[in-house]
Amino acid sequence: MDEIMTALMNQAFLKYKIRIILSSEADPYTPSVTHTESRTIIINTNFHDKKQIPLQMAHEMGHIINGDQATQPVYFSMMQTDYPMELEANRTAIKLLLPFYLRDKDVENVNSQEFMDTFSVPTHLENIVKEEISGMLKV
Repeated sequence: MDEIMTALMNQAFLKYKIRIILSSEADPYTPSVTHTESRTIIINTNFHDKKQIPLQMAHEMGHIINGDQATQPVYFSMMQTDYPMELEANRTAIKLLLPFYLRDKDVENVNSQEFMDTFSVPTHLENIVKEEISGMLKV
């Protein structure tokens, strides 16, 4: 996961000019957060589900990449299932993470559930994961 986090941070900074702050000081149940105006993301590296930290980073990057405008900081939430801005940030996160999952896999070994387990993707995003995997495999 460290390799993925490093690659995401490099992409965030170099390609999108996003500032990433890694913090191990927060409570294990405090999610990561983004401030869209300052293009800054704070990642809680102390989060209780370590497998989900790359998803949270990619999700928060998604808010900025997608051009979301929020006057308040936006916290990652697995519970937001119907808010369009959150769903699109999740879609962008999945697109950012899929290349890491797919890079050493033969097409016949690609499995949406395995991808979801690898990054602790919430189950309500299963259809988006399947759509994005299908789209990437067609390319």
